[in-house]
Amino acid sequence: MTSCTYNCLMNVINIGNSIIGVSILAMPYCFRKCGILLSMVLIFISGMLTRLACYLLLKSAIMARRRNFEFLAFHTFGSTGKLAVEMSVIGFLIGVCIAFFVVIGDLGPPLAAEFLTIENSPNLRTNVLMLVGLCVALPLGMLRKIDSLTSLSALSIAFYLCLILKIFAEAVPNLALNEWWHEVNWWQSDGILPCLPIFSMALSCQTQLFEFFDTLNDPSLKRMQSVVSGAVHLCSIVYIMVGTFGYIAFHDKAIMGNILVLLTPSVVTEFIKLGFILTVAVSFPLCLFPCRSSLHSLLFKQGFGHHDINVTVIPDHRFRILTISLVIVTIGIAIMLPNIEFVLGIIGSTIGTLICLIFPAIMFIHDTSKNTTEKRMAQVSYLQN
Repeated sequence: MTSCTYNCLMNVINIGNSIIGVSILAMPYCFRKCGILLSMVLIFISGMLTRLACYLLLKSAIMARRRNFEFLAFHTFGSTGKLAVEMSVIGFLIGVCIAFFVVIGDLGPPLAAEFLTIENSPNLRTNVLMLVGLCVALPLGMLRKIDSLTSLSALSIAFYLCLILKIFAEAVPNLALNEWWHEVNWWQSDGILPCLPIFSMALSCQTQLFEFFDTLNDPSLKRMQSVVSGAVHLCSIVYIMVGTFGYIAFHDKAIMGNILVLLTPSVVTEFIKLGFILTVAVSFPLCLFPCRSSLHSLLFKQGFGHHDINVTVIPDHRFRILTISLVIVTIGIAIMLPNIEFVLGIIGSTIGTLICLIFPAIMFIHDTSKNTTEKRMAQVSYLQN
């Protein structure tokens, strides 16, 4: 394998890990609400929109010679546009980080209670969140470069494959009986409204795009599009398999946003839950990186009055303060929030649509004077959202 191919693969793995995050747990819930076939169609459409939005965003950045979402917005719309993008990116990524900790709050306390032979109380949930946040997520968040997490991201992807195998094993009894075919929903249009934001958000990587773009030795639009397409295809396959097998396995039960709570209790199940907690903690910094950059840009007004802007390195003292603040704030909010599908649905239907689909289309339309096919596609994407 050549160095170029290896680096490309590692970027696919990193982006894939940052996309999958906690959305994978809500897939059986969405498949139950929408039906198996409709869910697959929605994942396919969401993937196409994500690839188009990433293409428009990257091409706008290359034309404007900007390597940062916020500075591209400043170039396109001035200080008002920069402020709007900064607030949207911060809100979106903080919401994703909160979702990470909500999942940890669902899975961690029962494991800790069983291991320590203590009562599973609300205080235990708080303690577990603080422990994982401060002892795992925070040290990883202090890393300066995303490529430092490549090995951990590869392990996370391997773990997701183990999760698929476990859920498939849970589905085998129903698959063998062959009665599920008539008992599951195949096309349930009533579920589109609550689930489409989750599908859309589940494949969104626009906010992390420039973080990965900067890691390429020879960045180009074609090469980055290849990386994004690979990551989206990888995640789509994972979502379809988990959603389909998870729904078939538990179609006779009330499936909520976290499929792991329905797995049959066993040593393997406990290992899966523990592994997912660690995987989520590893994924957290991938969302923390761009969130911290946007917050720094917002608070310290980087980029105003400049025409050839590169991403400014955050000074060490600000870097530490922003990282600690973001971790503490997201843990605090996660302690008070109820369930994962609620968090993902709210984020995906509001800020997620704005920052991941609408802004990239508007920027490309504004920065392109010729009436090309790409511009018309951007206009269609904007009108659809």
